[in-house]
Amino acid sequence: MGPYRAKMSAQPREPVCRVARMPTSSQRLALCVLLLAGAGGGCRAEREAPPAPATTSSAALPPRPWKAAAIAHAGAGSPPERSDGCRAAVDAALAALERGGDPVDAAVAGVVVLEDDARFNAGTGSRVRIDGRTVQMDASIMDSGGRFAAVAAIEAVKNPVKVARAVLDTPHLLLAGDGATRFARTLGMPPYDPATEEMRAKAEAIRDQLRRGDPALPERWRTFDWRARWNFELPLAEAGLEGAGSAPTPGPRDAGADTVGVAVRAADGRFAVALSTGGTSITLRGRVGDVPIYGAGLFASARGASAATGTGERIIEAALAREVDAWLSAGATPADAARRAVEAVQKKGGDIGIIVIGPDAMAQDASAPMAWAGRQEGSGAWLGPDPADQKKR
Repeated sequence: MGPYRAKMSAQPREPVCRVARMPTSSQRLALCVLLLAGAGGGCRAEREAPPAPATTSSAALPPRPWKAAAIAHAGAGSPPERSDGCRAAVDAALAALERGGDPVDAAVAGVVVLEDDARFNAGTGSRVRIDGRTVQMDASIMDSGGRFAAVAAIEAVKNPVKVARAVLDTPHLLLAGDGATRFARTLGMPPYDPATEEMRAKAEAIRDQLRRGDPALPERWRTFDWRARWNFELPLAEAGLEGAGSAPTPGPRDAGADTVGVAVRAADGRFAVALSTGGTSITLRGRVGDVPIYGAGLFASARGASAATGTGERIIEAALAREVDAWLSAGATPADAARRAVEAVQKKGGDIGIIVIGPDAMAQDASAPMAWAGRQEGSGAWLGPDPADQKKR
């Protein structure tokens, strides 16, 4: 299937390294994630260099002040009629900028709106894992000054992006697993169950697919001996996954909602971006996707910011957000960069959606319809699907 595009443009030699085997302990998870991302060193998995980007706009930055703006997405495959949630996130981000807030805090404010919306796979409404109980979430933030912070595999918190924001004020870039959850408690965040009955029902449907070896499962999970590698605290027998499953029963429709993200542009020329996700149900405990990986799910620089969503492993392999920044720096428009990002991940067999914002333009592109929205400060003109029109279809 070719890429689905609903995008808008307002105007217009990294070193190679090899990644060591990831240890199993949660205490060492953060180190391994950073090694994988090549944080601070530009390291990434060995692969072919991408073709040169199209240079359809001038690489020179326009004079300031700029028009403040924000753009949000609700995840690859999220129904476009849910773009009202993205509009609320954009409104929150722009309101924070209008109050004189830091662009990072504006991006966080937007993502909090999406985390608190149970329709989306982030914060409340995050995916339940195949043990039927576990919910592990990731979140990250970055600004054009180079500041980056993230949490990975955090549990029992309402707003993972707020925890990532707090990590920004520590000497660290990433906190993971139990350490991230304990850190949230020091911030006064009480234990919170982000699972919903809808997500529990979806997880149960997936668990039954696993019992039966359903051919509709992802190819790798049809051939991978997941029972032999079961690493959840709940024993396999107690999780009810030892035997064969029952006959297929229709469950709730999976809306495909994935990572949520917000990118902002301040009038003074600064950019910031934030991501949050409940991950995927079909995974071993401790799996980490692209969100907390430096330069994979998000990136920000003086040229702009981007926030991706989709198949995390393929996004990591593409070092996607770092590549988007390179294309912007070479003169590509946000629309050009978003299109190339979709093509890059599709070539690897992954699903993908992305938002990109630059000094005078913002754009979205995706491999399938996706909820998203964007607007400039002081403007009533919205980019993205009109929720009212979508609901009439």
